[in-house]
Amino acid sequence: MKAYIITIIGATLLSAAAGILAPEKWRSYVQIIAGFVIISSIISPVTSIVKSDIFDGFDSVEQNIESSESLQADLVIEELKLRINEDIKSRMEKEFNLSVTAQCEICVNDEGEIEGVDSVYIYGDKLTDRAQSRICEVYGLEPYEVHNE
Repeated sequence: MKAYIITIIGATLLSAAAGILAPEKWRSYVQIIAGFVIISSIISPVTSIVKSDIFDGFDSVEQNIESSESLQADLVIEELKLRINEDIKSRMEKEFNLSVTAQCEICVNDEGEIEGVDSVYIYGDKLTDRAQSRICEVYGLEPYEVHNE
């Protein structure tokens, strides 16, 4: 920064000296050229910034954003699985008096959108046909997608 200020001051002093020493007939031309020299000395740091690769780091920022979006989607899917598992457990206990734990699989398409419950694995008491059909009804599953382990 110090060298930049010294350069501007030096260009200004040089321009002033050239304007004083120039003959009256050429003075206006010398002042125009001196003005261009001063402007170029002021603008020179800006051109060095433009030439430098100041946007190189943005590729990694974009990758971080993409990875954080996928991480966020994974967290949403895990939270959804947890809530569905808790819902199945409480629903089976309240409606059918069965003590079970559940583990569901979520179907996600290529764009990362959740399409629904893919399958459910039930552990604990043996499911009755009514309990299995209730799980199928609530989560839009076929009977072969509900596995009683």
